[in-house]
Amino acid sequence: MSRHALIAAVSLVTLTACEADATKTPTEPNTPPATQQTWLCGREYVNHAWGYQRYGAVIDTAGNIWRYKVERAPAGEAKPWDPKDVSVLTEEDLKLRYEGAMTTGAKVPAEEIARNLPLIEEASNATPTQPKGVGADMGQHLLYCYTYDATKRTYGQTMLDNRGDWDSTNPSQAAKNLKSWLNIWLGE
Repeated sequence: MSRHALIAAVSLVTLTACEADATKTPTEPNTPPATQQTWLCGREYVNHAWGYQRYGAVIDTAGNIWRYKVERAPAGEAKPWDPKDVSVLTEEDLKLRYEGAMTTGAKVPAEEIARNLPLIEEASNATPTQPKGVGADMGQHLLYCYTYDATKRTYGQTMLDNRGDWDSTNPSQAAKNLKSWLNIWLGE
């Protein structure tokens, strides 16, 4: 290949690369990586005292915020959501958890999800503090996120903060950052 042909080929590749980058605007939002995962993070309250009740809010990977509520019911009338192992949850398990959920119309921006998604994996590697009994009949307020195993198509619940009859927290900086972010979208 002649020197001029080589320079022309390199110039063409360079111009093509520059032109491709020129089509992107700096204001385009980052989008979360493609995933089969549906659910991302949530906040939930559960109480078994004086009848079962459970309510909460959850964010899906598209950024939609959903709310659900299982009303207070006498013992035996409400079916508690009680999975065997929160480290291996299926879509069907979570369909039961969020049964009756309705979107709020609020939407978390895709760039925020993309920015916080890596923190979930980091937080999942931390060991939560030992649960400490602090009361009775208060129920539990749980803040959590999910990791996702695409091969097995299962979710693993990562506890960020758990308050109520028993207090425990995830001491990692990633969990603290996620907690601050989720408090904005899901309330405290």
